[in-house]
Amino acid sequence: MTNTVPYSNNGFNVEIRILRSDRKSVNGRVLPNGNIEVRAPLSMTTEKINKWLDRYEHKFLPLVRKRLEINALIREHPFGYGGEVLFRGEWIPIKEAEDDNKGYMARYTDGAVVMKPGLSEADMRYQISDLFYTPAISIFEEKLHHYSDLMDVWYKTWTIGNARIRHGSCDTNRKIIFSWLVVMMSDPVIEFIIVHELAHLKHMNHSKAFRDELAAVLPDWKERQKAHGEYALMLHCGGWI
Repeated sequence: MTNTVPYSNNGFNVEIRILRSDRKSVNGRVLPNGNIEVRAPLSMTTEKINKWLDRYEHKFLPLVRKRLEINALIREHPFGYGGEVLFRGEWIPIKEAEDDNKGYMARYTDGAVVMKPGLSEADMRYQISDLFYTPAISIFEEKLHHYSDLMDVWYKTWTIGNARIRHGSCDTNRKIIFSWLVVMMSDPVIEFIIVHELAHLKHMNHSKAFRDELAAVLPDWKERQKAHGEYALMLHCGGWI
């Protein structure tokens, strides 16, 4: 059973989507568009759900506010022909080729992504992922060499993958994997993700020793970590994650 009710607070208006089922407990989450989804037992009344929301309002509202802010930013930089896409933390224009685009579906030239006409949004996203893969290799490789030398840590191999949630990972075989999506983020965030994985080669956990390792290399790692979360949310709201 599903119903939707309006919700207004502190100058913004969203909707609450209530999904009732035979579950025993209630939980909620903020959706990418800023609306709130609540999953509740069939027996739970709307009044009780409102009381539950009031109780956890201090947790929901900052998340709602952040998503609305990011969605407003995305509306300022729409995706598609004539729109923009993130690369190394900067918005770059997407242009429609006026000719055969030199045989390429997508290419980077004169500070813009130039794409063959007539592509669907899904095709455009795929072509951009393919286009960004090549520069990602050199960017990651250069920063990996720099920080692995600085931290006196070695890795066996590294590669680029398509993970949407885990932007960096490593294993006990000392293999590191980065998502190509990382190249859309700013250089300080790229460096944070790289150092994070290199630090895991010394400490396969998030212990104090691990955090100390991060701080020794990147004193502002907490700010970079926060920025990573904001980029991840931006990519999520923008349909990339």
